[in-house]
Amino acid sequence: MTKARRMLRAGSASIVPTLPDGPISKKDKILVFEEVDSWAHPHTVVSGPLLVTADPGCGKSVLAKYLIDHGLPRSTTICYFFFKDQDQNTVRQALCALLHQFFSQKPSLIEHALPLFHRDGQGLINSTESLWKILRNAIKDPQAGPVIMVLDALDECAESEFADLMRNVRSQSYGGQLGHGKLKYLLTCRPYEQIMSEFHGLLDAFPNIRIPGEEESEAISKEVNRVITHRVNQLSEKKSLSRDIKSHLEKKLQETTHRTHLWVYLVFDYLEKGNFKKTQKGVESTIAILPRSVNEAYEQILNNRPLTLSEMNVAVNIYDTSRSFHDLDLEKEMDFKSSLRSWCGLFVSIHHGKIYFLHQTACEFLLADLASPTTVPSELPWHHSITTRDAHAVLAELSMRMWKPATPSIATPS
Repeated sequence: MTKARRMLRAGSASIVPTLPDGPISKKDKILVFEEVDSWAHPHTVVSGPLLVTADPGCGKSVLAKYLIDHGLPRSTTICYFFFKDQDQNTVRQALCALLHQFFSQKPSLIEHALPLFHRDGQGLINSTESLWKILRNAIKDPQAGPVIMVLDALDECAESEFADLMRNVRSQSYGGQLGHGKLKYLLTCRPYEQIMSEFHGLLDAFPNIRIPGEEESEAISKEVNRVITHRVNQLSEKKSLSRDIKSHLEKKLQETTHRTHLWVYLVFDYLEKGNFKKTQKGVESTIAILPRSVNEAYEQILNNRPLTLSEMNVAVNIYDTSRSFHDLDLEKEMDFKSSLRSWCGLFVSIHHGKIYFLHQTACEFLLADLASPTTVPSELPWHHSITTRDAHAVLAELSMRMWKPATPSIATPS
């Protein structure tokens, strides 16, 4: 049984992202808590999923993490997976993570995985059909009790696998085949049409399952203002701000347009690390140079030092003169991790030895839209500055140099 659980853990990914904590509490009833409370209660027989949609940077993942840690009923078995576009985006990884968490909380129910584990061995984690079967059988067991599965960022699920994911979510929601209301899915995503189209049938059957955050701009704005107040209070203690200066800083930040949770997170990194004159004019001068949007924040991070996508430990040490792996002057992993953090700032995060963009919008900020017929000049030089083709060319060149040292540089096709 232990081997089966270890295999499922190995088949999952690093599933909890590093997210900023905000002043979210049930007392505030921010946006969705009343709906979530009603839906999640173990005695509520609603079997449809609950879908929370909102625009990029509006705090969907922060909300999901808060609900997992504090907001969902403790009498329910809670399992979760955070999709990430780069390498944590398959249904197989999600199912392995969900099953590992479920069997860790309900050890006796691992018996539902053993027949297929004995038959397929390590190959089991590569069969989504078998993993779905194990999940269905385990949930139907009377000892399972109520279960909530949280799937965050469905828009970052691999496009080729999303239809299979939704087909299984729908089949488990209709008809009470797993026990009416026994398994519930809490889902978050951006409100993209290609994703929402998969929910049309569910929305017809369960018309109250969606909480459209993108239509709640005023409520989101109030929520972000609460986060700003919370962060200003923390900053005030750290920097010993007077009451007047603290109030002035809070007011000016809350007057900024296009503010989101992600923008607040990035801006307060600047404020906490930097120094500013503790006067009203000093605050106003600081506000004037702060990024006005997430894109501007990304631009400022990248402009701290010119860097390329190839700046990883091996990549930065491959030169035209490199003739073998031993020629590479590599730092130890922890030293390179520290260097990478100083070069890239908040633009990337490092989790379990893997490098990720801070947020999916960071990748979108860099990548050029090849579908656009013309390139629109931007005041932000890094914005849409890299094409997928260019990025692949850099990786190809580095790979060629690695496997065939001292070769001439490969020219990127014009």
